[in-house]
Amino acid sequence: MTERPTATGPPSEWLLGGPGRPQRVLLESVPVTPADSTAAQHRAGRAAAGTVLRRAGSATTVVGRRRSGAPVFPDGYPGSVTHAHGLAVAVVAPGARAVGVDLEFRLPERRLHRFLLDDTERELLWPDGGREQLRRLFAAKEAAFKALTDCHEAHGGLFWRVRLRSYGDGLWARAGGRYAVVHDVVTPAYAFAVAVGVGGSSGPWCPRTSADTRSDVAP
Repeated sequence: MTERPTATGPPSEWLLGGPGRPQRVLLESVPVTPADSTAAQHRAGRAAAGTVLRRAGSATTVVGRRRSGAPVFPDGYPGSVTHAHGLAVAVVAPGARAVGVDLEFRLPERRLHRFLLDDTERELLWPDGGREQLRRLFAAKEAAFKALTDCHEAHGGLFWRVRLRSYGDGLWARAGGRYAVVHDVVTPAYAFAVAVGVGGSSGPWCPRTSADTRSDVAP
């Protein structure tokens, strides 16, 4: 049974709608103790990743690490890890192109919108100018950034060029010729987002507007 997002916390399993059949995403969270320890964050992240890989059916449950610090998940089991407010969350999307996750508790300063959003995003996704919605959009972009770059270290500035648009009850993200579907849980306490990489711009699901026809980032 797939759990739906609730106000009490992220679900343990999610079906993300998108082009074609929904994508199954498994989630696992582990407390970080002490919360301000970088080493403890990494330990909790590895523990969460190992558990969620076992649930996904992976024979390998040890997550490697790139020089940049980004996790390396087994082939066929793309995953992502985030840490925030004494909690580590790992996700795995078996068979997907890529997946990204982000959890944000802290409300960002409003001035962040000048770097985070373009004019269309401000008009369509941030009409009230509130900090909670800005936190939601930041979490969505962070999750999408991880999915769009396969959690690899990317060239500078790519995060700020990720564009968001409404898509059903969620969002879709674009960076050049790469796309991701983003779903989230938003409460007064936090914003939690998961993004799954999908195919290119040829699918009928992908909105086409004059603002979207130009490529901000090379594929």
